[in-house]
Amino acid sequence: MLAGYYDFCSPNYQLFMGNKIRIPSLAILGGGQLGRMLIQKAIDYNIHTSVLDPDPDAPCRDLCNHFVNGSFKDHDTVLAFGKQADVITVEIEHVNVDALEELEKMGKAVYPQPSVLRIVQDKGVQKQFYKDHNIPTSEFVLVKDRAEISQHQDFLPAMQKLRLSGYDGRGVKAVKTKEQITEAFDEPSVLEKFVDFQREISVIVSRNKDGQIKTFPVVELEFNDEANLVEYLYSPSQLAREINEKATEVATRVIRELNMIGLKCSSTKMVMCW
Repeated sequence: MLAGYYDFCSPNYQLFMGNKIRIPSLAILGGGQLGRMLIQKAIDYNIHTSVLDPDPDAPCRDLCNHFVNGSFKDHDTVLAFGKQADVITVEIEHVNVDALEELEKMGKAVYPQPSVLRIVQDKGVQKQFYKDHNIPTSEFVLVKDRAEISQHQDFLPAMQKLRLSGYDGRGVKAVKTKEQITEAFDEPSVLEKFVDFQREISVIVSRNKDGQIKTFPVVELEFNDEANLVEYLYSPSQLAREINEKATEVATRVIRELNMIGLKCSSTKMVMCW
């Protein structure tokens, strides 16, 4: 159905002082607000951007060079979309990783790497990765369904997070008492122990192919308790220097242990407690 739309990603050329200059192409899976910010910076570098998103009115639609309305979870769609791009990236992790692995085997540059996406797609795998690599994280229990939560009543209060497809407040529910178990998700989940903290903070960290790592300034987050979404963000952080340095150190460890190439922001994991 989408055949004929993929030539948009083929190498583009421009004439500059009589010379034919090749314009690099970037294929982005996901057309939300993060993709918009990415495209705004790509424009500064004269990068040809193409976006794949299931929403015909996605925020990136009118900003990218080419837009395809299609599913980034469909194997064949993702494969065809990325084949003719120089670099493939994502602005949301819930994409078809099998197709990205095939593109990587074809020699395409896929960042973050599909192996990293497999870890971050599943919150259970992600939490176990942190534990195995001694990265600070809250205490957790993996459960298969609602019934299994009943076996961990002594673990409550806890935050239940669906292992797959949850983001931006979706797939997150507080289970504070045994009476609330009946309202819990009946799907594979992570139960995270409540942590007594004064402030939640976030660090954006980047790593290139040579292993060079850079971090952005630490920011403070304030969440809406009902929506489980960030409501206010304060930048730069006004916390003590040693706290900001510790947060930056943890963020650097995470991207290094993942061996990830790309940009990572973890707002829910960078929790500093007193």
